Amino acid sequence: VLHEVEVTHGRPNNTTTLTKPHQKVSTILKDVFLPQGYPSSVSEDYLSYQIWDTLQELCSTLNGTLASHAIFKGMGVGNSQASALGATHTWLLKDGAGMLSNILFAWSRGTLLDIDAKRWRLFADVLNDVAMLIDLLSPLAPPHIFTALMCCTSVFRSIVGVAGGCTRATIKQHQALHNNTADVSAKDGSQEKLSGIIGLLLSMLLLNIVSDSLYLTWTSFLIFTALHLIFNYKACGCLVMRTLNPTRYSMLLEHWFDNNTVLDPYQINKFEPFIIGAGPSNVIVGASLIALPAGPDPQISNSQYILYSHRDKLNVCLRSGSRDKDQFEAFYFAYQAARQKSHSDIIHPSGGDIMKWEEFFSELTLKGWNTKYAALGASSLRYTPDL
Repeated sequence: VLHEVEVTHGRPNNTTTLTKPHQKVSTILKDVFLPQGYPSSVSEDYLSYQIWDTLQELCSTLNGTLASHAIFKGMGVGNSQASALGATHTWLLKDGAGMLSNILFAWSRGTLLDIDAKRWRLFADVLNDVAMLIDLLSPLAPPHIFTALMCCTSVFRSIVGVAGGCTRATIKQHQALHNNTADVSAKDGSQEKLSGIIGLLLSMLLLNIVSDSLYLTWTSFLIFTALHLIFNYKACGCLVMRTLNPTRYSMLLEHWFDNNTVLDPYQINKFEPFIIGAGPSNVIVGASLIALPAGPDPQISNSQYILYSHRDKLNVCLRSGSRDKDQFEAFYFAYQAARQKSHSDIIHPSGGDIMKWEEFFSELTLKGWNTKYAALGASSLRYTPDL
């Protein structure tokens, strides 16, 4: 009996017996829909996330069909009194509102999408459901209100496109373990298209059943919306992110200061409140020097950051050339100062505190946290000391 060993990234991945032709179908499906080298080439949460994500995509497709049907009714399809010019104007206004909102949202929230990928992903899907709800209500509105509603849903969908697309990219980077982000993204697209095809087939059947019944239409919409939200929550909840954002880092620090132990990514992600972030709102990373207390301080010139208190805010000013580790360190001592309710103008950690910090940071790496990238929401402001 011959055995064929597939080697991925220099390591054996799986073994296929050549005398079992019935395995060819499953092998082909695996090659088509799963990244090369699966499961060793992706994160451990990959399969569970993709299952929930595919289910929510199916529900979204079915709801989208109901919403599209309502929009066509509102635009006058099947109505002899409706004009093509009026429908075109509505469509152009809708697209213009969507393009403008896309630019504004990306400008105002773009940097936050990497930090809280779970929360913004869930936000995008909830907003998409709200847009579909408005679509279903739109045929009941008079023409001038219908146009406004279409512009509103276009704005919502543009925000969904930015938030959903960007957070999806962040999640794919998390899942790709062997610098195979492109392959993971491509196979995710294939899974999404398969879900879409199944959704289209079911949609044609669904429309034939519910199109003439307002009761069945709304019942179907509410059921699919509930399932859509549940599946999305499950998808976000099963992700085990290893990057440290303000919420996860604060949970780690709280446990460290109370118990002197570092929790691993599975323990933190299990209890992470990703619907509403739990990071400290009074710690500002990348703050300005404008409110820095006056007076010479010889320790400032030798530090990679300045930590000072001003109006109940703990401001972290980062030096030009500071590293991500410096951001973790500054946030650590800012959180400690917040717990101790320190009111010092400029906060200087003691030698013992620095030793505890070094011990904590070493434990982070041992527990499997990604300490190479600080997702703490730091601004681009940096200072350069006068030499």
